[in-house]
Amino acid sequence: MKILHFPSNTDFASLILRVSIGGMFLLHGVGKPFVVGMDSVIPRFVAQGFPVWTAYFSTGIEILGGLMLLVGLYSRLASLLLIPVSLGILVYHLPNGWVFHNSGGGWEYPQSILVSLIVIFLLGTGKYGIKKAAKIQ
Repeated sequence: MKILHFPSNTDFASLILRVSIGGMFLLHGVGKPFVVGMDSVIPRFVAQGFPVWTAYFSTGIEILGGLMLLVGLYSRLASLLLIPVSLGILVYHLPNGWVFHNSGGGWEYPQSILVSLIVIFLLGTGKYGIKKAAKIQ
């Protein structure tokens, strides 16, 4: 007797993961220049030893990659673009410990985002996206 039966559907799983992670990156990216202000963002990058241009570059990647994931446009490429950004965020939070409610935020949330990007890369866009590329989809 089956109480609950949900068919395996990687297309739907990809859609849910893409929309949630893509929306998160898009909003975080847009929030840097328009909510927090780049004048507040740049010192954090510089304090970590990154040049100023990387603050703008990673913000652009978050916006572009987030939008691509959200709509399902070259999702594998988008996840590959966002993986280095996520690694940087993870490294930034590593000294704060595991739990995200620690001072400065912990590293379990950035690690979960990184794993989600890897899963999106493996799943691809699925059939619920704008475009599927033959070679890098």
